[in-house]
Amino acid sequence: MRTLKEIADILGIDKKLSHHVARKTFASTVLLFNDVPMEIVSELLGHSKITTTQMHYGKVVQKKVSEQVGQLREKV
Repeated sequence: MRTLKEIADILGIDKKLSHHVARKTFASTVLLFNDVPMEIVSELLGHSKITTTQMHYGKVVQKKVSEQVGQLREKV
């Protein structure tokens, strides 16, 4: 299995990556921005309470809601 450093080198990413950064990116960018429900994200992250997920990723969801409201305004 490749390490995050090896993957970052292959992709030309100069930032120091950690499992925490990878996990947060997966949850926010990959899951929530692709409309995966918060309950599923919580389950995938192994949180025992959905409130933990909501506390850490609620801002991501709020940003997504704002974007969708903006798109709706353009349509009407």
